[in-house]
Amino acid sequence: MPVYDAESMNITAGRIDRVAEDFRRSKAAMRGVEGESPFGDVEDADNPEQVSATLHSFTTGMRAEFEAAASLASAAGAAVRDAVRAMTETDTVAAENLTLRDM
Repeated sequence: MPVYDAESMNITAGRIDRVAEDFRRSKAAMRGVEGESPFGDVEDADNPEQVSATLHSFTTGMRAEFEAAASLASAAGAAVRDAVRAMTETDTVAAENLTLRDM
């Protein structure tokens, strides 16, 4: 039978929550290209906004990825806490159901 340590699992859940917050902070800190394009004059003469739109699309996509990662990490932390709760409840019920028998 596996042995678990509820306190360690709760500490791990807290660390997972901090990872989720790190993703959220990173998402908030992500900026698009400001000012002059870092790619110089690569614009298409027929569509001068193409590079700007592409970079904006990339930034938007990366922000969505960071948000998805934060959501998954939050869900993982919640799952660990739920597992601790379920295992603790199971242990409590098992302890209540134990019967001492004389041999």
